[in-house]
Amino acid sequence: MAVVRPFRGCRYDLVAAGSLSDLLCPPYDMIGPGLKDSLQRLSPYNAVHLEGGEQPDPVNPEAGYRQAAALFQQWLAQGTLRQEGEPCFYLMRHSYQHRGAAMAQLGLFGNVLVEDYGSGSVLPHEFTREPAVLDRVALLEASKTQFSPLMTLYRDAGGELAPLFEPVMAGPPEVATPARPESNIGDVALWRIADADLQQRISRFFAERPVFLADGHHRYEAALRYRRYREDTAGGGPAAAHNYVMMSLTEFDDPGLQLLPYHKVVGGLSGAQLAGLQERLGQLFKAEPVNLAHCGGATGLAQLVIDRGGAGLTIGVVGDLVGGAVGEVAGPGDSPPASLLTLRAGIDWRDGEALAASEAWVLDEQVVKPLLGDAMSRYVDYSHDADAAAAMVAAGDRQLAFLLKPFPMDAFESIVGGGQRLPSKSTFFYPKLPTGLVINRLEGEL
Repeated sequence: MAVVRPFRGCRYDLVAAGSLSDLLCPPYDMIGPGLKDSLQRLSPYNAVHLEGGEQPDPVNPEAGYRQAAALFQQWLAQGTLRQEGEPCFYLMRHSYQHRGAAMAQLGLFGNVLVEDYGSGSVLPHEFTREPAVLDRVALLEASKTQFSPLMTLYRDAGGELAPLFEPVMAGPPEVATPARPESNIGDVALWRIADADLQQRISRFFAERPVFLADGHHRYEAALRYRRYREDTAGGGPAAAHNYVMMSLTEFDDPGLQLLPYHKVVGGLSGAQLAGLQERLGQLFKAEPVNLAHCGGATGLAQLVIDRGGAGLTIGVVGDLVGGAVGEVAGPGDSPPASLLTLRAGIDWRDGEALAASEAWVLDEQVVKPLLGDAMSRYVDYSHDADAAAAMVAAGDRQLAFLLKPFPMDAFESIVGGGQRLPSKSTFFYPKLPTGLVINRLEGEL
């Protein structure tokens, strides 16, 4: 199963770099151009200068990778970043507010041996896009460094690790920083685990079970390709750092772990395509009109989907399902048409097995793909914000928004543990991990 080992992480020297709250950033795929600019202005040492955003420079992407690599070496040389003298695990408590409730998630930072998916040690739940993988490979090759941790999950049914973590967290953290709302990062506290006996007990625990990829599929596949590249060009033994990838490991039942929905937004359909989509939805679902102004807007409709969804497949739709008004811009103060869809009696997909209970799977496999085929990605976008998805329809930028309930965590564990993958963008794990708390050099040994 999973090979999990301590490593010599690189961390900011806060005397040289300044406040940690000015230095952290979200994962690269959550950083759009506007947020990237504001984080860069926040501090010349913010981790976004290393990690970049999801979209590399379209004119000269290689320059960005080389600049990140040079900055990293410069920060090491001047002492802004310092590498540990001994291998460590790191415990992170990430506290945050969600809908007015205080929550906290615990993550164990460790290096995990990069292996093919077929080994069963690391289990993926979605497919990747080649350009995004190549982007992260290029950053690894230029910098020989992993700037952000992957988010992974594990099952600890016997509660073995919690008693090991409690004495560590009883002491003061190595670093702690308050929340910075504008970068969507909550309070963060970090403890080191340097005790060799404790490290061995942690590694033995993971040797008996797999880890599930939650966030970071593109970065994992980039690490796999980078490992093969280094083996071909530099060799190295089993302790070579390039054989590993840094992960934050969280237990499935962690009270601060949330699995939120991704909503699907459709636009650019021709009249014939739109009519075909509407017809197929009518064949499968009963539609109940909903007044968005009376139910609390798109967020209220999304909650209604959750409330009704326990009885079966339920989907919220913003946009006109019968034609006429789809794509028209709503007037000032107007709400676009909306409906609540429930699956018609007697409809079943026996070959779908567990995935047939997923609204995302039904939309993809039974509605959208039969109509659009391989061109689906040209017409479908995703948003984890129901109001933002509905606003696209209200403005006429998109034609329909499908609001889905969260993918059940128990179904996620069962389906992914059984070797299946979910439809693209079925899950939105929250909170997102901070980048820059610990950085993983892929040169030398662990």
